[in-house]
Amino acid sequence: MAENEQSQERTEEPTQRRLDKAREDGEVLSSKEMLVFASGASALLILGSLGFFSKGILDSWAILFNFGHPDELVSAKTGNAWRSFSIILTGAAIFGIPTIIFILLTQAVVGNGLTFNLKNLSFKTEKLNIIKGLGRIFSVKGLAELIKAIAKVVCLTGVVVAFLWFSLSRILYLNVGSLSDGIDVLYNILILFILSILIVLCVIAIGDYIWSRHTWLQKLRMSRQDMKEEFKETEGSPEVKSRMRRLQMEASQRAMQQAQAVENVKDANVIVTNPTHFAVAIKYDPEVDTVPTIVAMGKDIVAKRIIEQGEMHEKSVVRSPVLARALYFTSEIGGAISEKLYAAVASILAYVYQLERGIDATLQEVDVPDDLVFDEMGQQLKE
Repeated sequence: MAENEQSQERTEEPTQRRLDKAREDGEVLSSKEMLVFASGASALLILGSLGFFSKGILDSWAILFNFGHPDELVSAKTGNAWRSFSIILTGAAIFGIPTIIFILLTQAVVGNGLTFNLKNLSFKTEKLNIIKGLGRIFSVKGLAELIKAIAKVVCLTGVVVAFLWFSLSRILYLNVGSLSDGIDVLYNILILFILSILIVLCVIAIGDYIWSRHTWLQKLRMSRQDMKEEFKETEGSPEVKSRMRRLQMEASQRAMQQAQAVENVKDANVIVTNPTHFAVAIKYDPEVDTVPTIVAMGKDIVAKRIIEQGEMHEKSVVRSPVLARALYFTSEIGGAISEKLYAAVASILAYVYQLERGIDATLQEVDVPDDLVFDEMGQQLKE
């Protein structure tokens, strides 16, 4: 009983297959604070580069308020409405598009790639359960989120107060200089302010990432029984493994038989090729054999050896890809050809006999039944 309970405890680190399955189900690692930091970093980058084209935007906005006479005010309101709307959209795009890109890149780095799963968009009735909701609020995770939120507010408040304290003198003397100088000072203060906040957010984001990764891996931990089940699924059950070993042995024996049968090519009447991927050596003596038989066959390297052996013994080699594949996938070495291929093989043998007698013959198109037309992998090609 104790051993069974121990095997059900989640004490093992998740395997790569478990992590991949969680990723497929949409359970990816995510850190809210890393996304907040990414949005802040994008804002700093945008504000830092805003000075290069802010003058053009401000000039475009100022033109909207230029009119020579009060009577032009009504026409200016309607005529400049779309221009003002386009300027607002441009400003939103300047801030919004880079921010979205930054957030997506951050999630791709944190979650080891981007995933989109429709399961996350489905409605879950258990979220309406008040008891479970309270359980989530007063859980260890809820307590950790509360502590993290309080620490975040305290740190950011301290940074804001400290920054305003050190920048107060510069802000108070803004009215002394010109408007352009005041804007430059405010711009520099704003950049430094965001940079100070980003430093704090970066520290918080790193801590949140470490904690989120820890809880995520804890959630995906596996028991020993889970490990056994996964091993059985990946490696296969004993019956499947036994069948695989049997098939491997049969394939090995078949390959060995094909290699040994190359020496029998000297007894063949004709070799049908594809032209080198497949080779089938056929023997037929009307006085001895009732039907044509296969003395050797093989593919790739074995097919090349069969052709070389046939050329050595001056055997006729006929190129017929469809027939060669049909013979290879429907026949066995030492056995008779399929009854459906009698007519096709007979036309090949007749062609070879005519050549051996010195008759100038032409090979007619070989007719192979539709159900015996295969590709090079042995799959039937149905028209």
